[in-house]
Amino acid sequence: MAARRGAVVTARYCGVIARYDGQVALVRERYDAWDAEYWNLPSGAVEDGETPAGGAVRELREETGLRVEEGALELVWRTISTVDGNAATESWNYVASVGDPSFCIDDPDGYIKDARWFAVEDAVRLLRQVPYPPLAVPSSHFLQTAERLVWNFTPANDGRWGWSHFPIVQA
Repeated sequence: MAARRGAVVTARYCGVIARYDGQVALVRERYDAWDAEYWNLPSGAVEDGETPAGGAVRELREETGLRVEEGALELVWRTISTVDGNAATESWNYVASVGDPSFCIDDPDGYIKDARWFAVEDAVRLLRQVPYPPLAVPSSHFLQTAERLVWNFTPANDGRWGWSHFPIVQA
């Protein structure tokens, strides 16, 4: 779940934009830090010993019942949240098409309340409502532009977030 960089522990996360017939799968979830339930992309922590892509396949399956192979995932954005100059969280976010659109939630954390397919424009509107910019901003941006970016988010003392981005460089 976390990687060590010197004395700093970085939490690692992953997510998937699952597509079927021109639609996007979203999950309705609630976290203790949020004021209500929100529609979000299937996502979660990368477990110890797991690759980000492996974690994304697992999270998609647990939160929606949708299945994809690791090789079918395309990396479409990365997010780094920086606190006091150190990476506090990193995330890898993928897109994949699914062959079977049937949902079957099996979330061991109990955060997921529902899963549904949405038209892209509806998904963008719902994702913009998520109260955590490192989730809301890159997901809605990618769905609107298809730009593959690395995002850097930094929280300010007043609770607001600043961010910048640059293109992903494929090796």
